[in-house]
Amino acid sequence: MKNYLIRKVKREDAEQTIRLINLVWNSAYKTILPKEYFDILNNEENISKKVKLFAKYQIEDENAICYVVESGKNIIGVMTGQFKSNNLPYAQQNIADLQSLYIHPNFQHKGIGKELFDIFVKEIRRKNIKKFVIGVFKDNIQARKVYEKWGGQLDDYTKPFVFQGVDYKEIFYIFLT
Repeated sequence: MKNYLIRKVKREDAEQTIRLINLVWNSAYKTILPKEYFDILNNEENISKKVKLFAKYQIEDENAICYVVESGKNIIGVMTGQFKSNNLPYAQQNIADLQSLYIHPNFQHKGIGKELFDIFVKEIRRKNIKKFVIGVFKDNIQARKVYEKWGGQLDDYTKPFVFQGVDYKEIFYIFLT
């Protein structure tokens, strides 16, 4: 029996969702990014700014897709995406973008991420979109294995993610619906 509910995001979910995203980043990227990055990420002023941006770009934007996973009163997962990718070269084509898929570390490996992934696919199929991309840090081997297991094909396009002069390189997987 499921002890969680997957539903569309609400405005009041924004802060808890941003804090979940930060928690997952702290866990997933602690061996990839330097400590200084997380000091900035977890700064309350930064969180407040991200909450406002999240509301604007994930809740109010008609191009956005956003679902959360709720267990009790806690947000334990989130999936965000765009019906039209903002990443070049995908923005020039009819390609969607699964921007984030984050599950609280205590709830990972239970199939919740795959459920959110399948909801995203269903949403973009309704818009007759045949392809989508997922970006991921090149060094995030765990996520890359999952995306490959789910049928993603590594694309040639890369995008820089530069912090303190170091490029952590984001790579992209293409999926067909």
